[in-house]
Amino acid sequence: MRAWVFKINTRRGWKFDEYFRSRARGAFGMGDEGWIRSASSLRYLREEVKRGDLFLCYEADRKCLVGLARAASSGRDVGTESLVDFCPPREAVRLENPLKRRPDLDHILAFTPLRGRGTVQKIDPDEFRELRRRILKKNPRQKERLQRLWG
Repeated sequence: MRAWVFKINTRRGWKFDEYFRSRARGAFGMGDEGWIRSASSLRYLREEVKRGDLFLCYEADRKCLVGLARAASSGRDVGTESLVDFCPPREAVRLENPLKRRPDLDHILAFTPLRGRGTVQKIDPDEFRELRRRILKKNPRQKERLQRLWG
């Protein structure tokens, strides 16, 4: 399993709560060709994102990690539908206490412009280990659901 950041800008009219509050029972499509345009994001989707990978849902304009979801499909870089599908919302976790860019996420390059500004960014395994610790520290009541999600 790999970990990825999926970034959105809520000022463009969509928030992750639309996903987390959805009553959809099946896979939930995320992003299309009009939404995801960066070459690096499309390459990650085409070559590296696999079903079962973990996505961290990040609202870039609010600088806030709001939740986690599993990929219900492998990524794709073309098509009229979504370029990746997330698990049904009831299987995802909306964090009770979201993590802020500073100081909670400073150690992860994918949350900084240093790794690029694309919608989909890779999280290194050592960064993810520390991130898991920080998520659990801020959200102890969700420990069981979180551990079930990331295995």
